[in-house]
Amino acid sequence: MPLALLAGCPGTKSSDLPSKISIASLRLVVTDAMRKLFLFLVLTLVSGSSALAQTNSGYQIDNFDFSNGVRIETPAAPPAKKPSRPSRQLAASQNFKYTPAAQSLTQLTSMNVNPSLGGFTTGDSNVDNLIAESGRRNSVDPLLLYSIMHQESTFKPRATSPKGARGLMQLMPPTAARFGVTNIYDPRQNIEGGARYVRFLLDLFGDVNLALAGYNAGEGAVIKYGYQVPPYSETQEYVRRISRRYNVIRDPLATANANHLTRDQLATMRQNGSAPLTVYEPSVFAARLPDGRLQLVSQ
Repeated sequence: MPLALLAGCPGTKSSDLPSKISIASLRLVVTDAMRKLFLFLVLTLVSGSSALAQTNSGYQIDNFDFSNGVRIETPAAPPAKKPSRPSRQLAASQNFKYTPAAQSLTQLTSMNVNPSLGGFTTGDSNVDNLIAESGRRNSVDPLLLYSIMHQESTFKPRATSPKGARGLMQLMPPTAARFGVTNIYDPRQNIEGGARYVRFLLDLFGDVNLALAGYNAGEGAVIKYGYQVPPYSETQEYVRRISRRYNVIRDPLATANANHLTRDQLATMRQNGSAPLTVYEPSVFAARLPDGRLQLVSQ
């Protein structure tokens, strides 16, 4: 406002004019400076955010400490792990029911299927033939079936475990039903059901030891523990025993050096069953019977 006009205003003294002018001017200067400072800060923040976005593309600011300017990154969550072998888990479900199908040996496994038991016997020629037939039909080595049967029942057709497993291959009733067994104590059906189950486990796991673990503890336990032998002492001992039996009867030196059993020794041996899986089995060896055939004997 011009000084002349300001001087003519009512109630305004000439002595007050300089001080009022200087205060008004100061307010104008301060206000203008604050506006410029605010504008400067806004431009700085915008340009800084743009540069940060260009140099850290893909980074998400989940946490930011404004007090000290330190960026705190939150690690991205790892991608969800896909369930292993979903098709195999589906096949192993309780709804699975075995359906026999014609399959060639090369489609199933590299396991060598022997045409016979290679001189070994269960003590019953009929059972020996059934093992060889079921092994060939299901592309499972009969010597593996023989090894399992020796541990499971020591070749007793009417063997029954405290848990309810029955017959030569010690099938549980639900498992027997899954694999088409209607008379669980019939040697032909029992052996065929056991061979089908072993075949299924070999296809499921692609590994003999895992198949043996599944035969003892169920395929669900093997799947539960990441396709490894479950950490059950009895299952681990079972896998060790069958593997040992299988190696002995396939070893030419073991059969060549087999000890001869007398008829009394043979009768005593056949009365005994396998030691409980809670007990470590020291050894198993091949013994030659009085008729010249071979049989497994465990201590």
